[in-house]
Amino acid sequence: MKKSIISLAAFAMIVSACSNAKPADNSATGTANNTGNSASTAAGNNAAPVQIEFWHAMGGELGDVLQQQIDKFNQSQTDVVVKPVFQESYDVTGQKLQAAIVGGSVPDIVQLNTRVWPAFANNGALLPLDDYIKNDPDFNFADMKKGLMVNTALNGKQYTLPYNRSTPILYYNKDIMKEIGLNPEDPVKTWDDLQAAAKKAMIVKNGKIERFGFAASMSGWYDYSMIWSNGGDVLGPDMKTVLLDKPEAARGLQLWVDMVNKDKTMMPPVGGTSTAGASAGQTLSTSFNNGQVAFFISSTADLASLSSSVKFPLGATFLPKFNEYATPTGGANLAILANAPKEKQDAAWKFIKFMTSTEQTIFFSQKSGYLPVRDSAVTSQEMQSYYTANPLFTVALKQLDYAKEVPSLEQTKRIETEMNKAMEKAVTTNIPAEQAMKEAADNIRKFLK
Repeated sequence: MKKSIISLAAFAMIVSACSNAKPADNSATGTANNTGNSASTAAGNNAAPVQIEFWHAMGGELGDVLQQQIDKFNQSQTDVVVKPVFQESYDVTGQKLQAAIVGGSVPDIVQLNTRVWPAFANNGALLPLDDYIKNDPDFNFADMKKGLMVNTALNGKQYTLPYNRSTPILYYNKDIMKEIGLNPEDPVKTWDDLQAAAKKAMIVKNGKIERFGFAASMSGWYDYSMIWSNGGDVLGPDMKTVLLDKPEAARGLQLWVDMVNKDKTMMPPVGGTSTAGASAGQTLSTSFNNGQVAFFISSTADLASLSSSVKFPLGATFLPKFNEYATPTGGANLAILANAPKEKQDAAWKFIKFMTSTEQTIFFSQKSGYLPVRDSAVTSQEMQSYYTANPLFTVALKQLDYAKEVPSLEQTKRIETEMNKAMEKAVTTNIPAEQAMKEAADNIRKFLK
């Protein structure tokens, strides 16, 4: 335990340094066989329902959608009551959870970013879900969407299940595509295509750029795709050998450096700094919404809000490729705390079953833009009808066929932070991408030892 506390304390320093989300549903009444039916027995004896505390990082409209799900769960049965606690952001959730573990008072269930949960699992803070999955006949594990099961397990144990999961996709302005002579339904496939299209889309008047061809925040999440697509990787199979300083890992970043500093077709990082994270994404999104950017990379989770806010026909397609399509997944998973009382762990499992059920997957995906986490949800008549009416929601779903897994390590967040820094430095100072990536690789090697 002492080792775990020390490791988690170190993890807190990492998180704080980082900048920055229709079959009948039987899950409300089913209980895992290995739980001893403690919650159901309590209800049968007219005992008070088990109350569980759920920490999450979903605010605004997404928070309202989540609250609707929680209300429905609480009203659907009498065994469990979920008490949600909003924790502002993924980073804040990680910081507060670390403090709660050290202090000995933890929530029962938590929503954790895909880059953060491995640190907690590695230190014994999360409960493996394998026994619940294996012994619960009402839970169809095989039905979980394969492309979203990356970044959910560690060292052969299933510590989390996907809830709000996403991929980055390429958004574009269809009116601009028509203007520059491209097919508005399929304008670009490769990075060379996008570079050429961005030059055509750019507008300069009196020496001032009025419209950029392309925009994206300096996020390692996006760079994974470019690295993989060019045949590179971040780490070797042993998860210790750093590969970021190989030439194939720098091609995508060098393209962006050139688009910002030579072609002038890519919108420069926000104010020269704060190039990654939510604030940068918000600023770039506003520019895209206002017609000042032709192409824009962002999460599929932004699709619902973009669809309702833009004043032009919105298009969306796969992330461009070099040699082959490749995409990381993001978002967050649900996890149960290892130190929660057994009856609360059992109750938390019932809640996870509900939240990942086919019915709730359909509801959440349509309301939020996040990906459905079950195949049965994708193939349901309700979802198929929705896709027919809203075809852009199928882009990320189809892109999942090319999903790859980012490193699932305690240091994953730190690795991605170094990637962000390398991207920012290369673009803002116009140094060679290989030089910036080598600096990042050397820094990563220091803490992977």
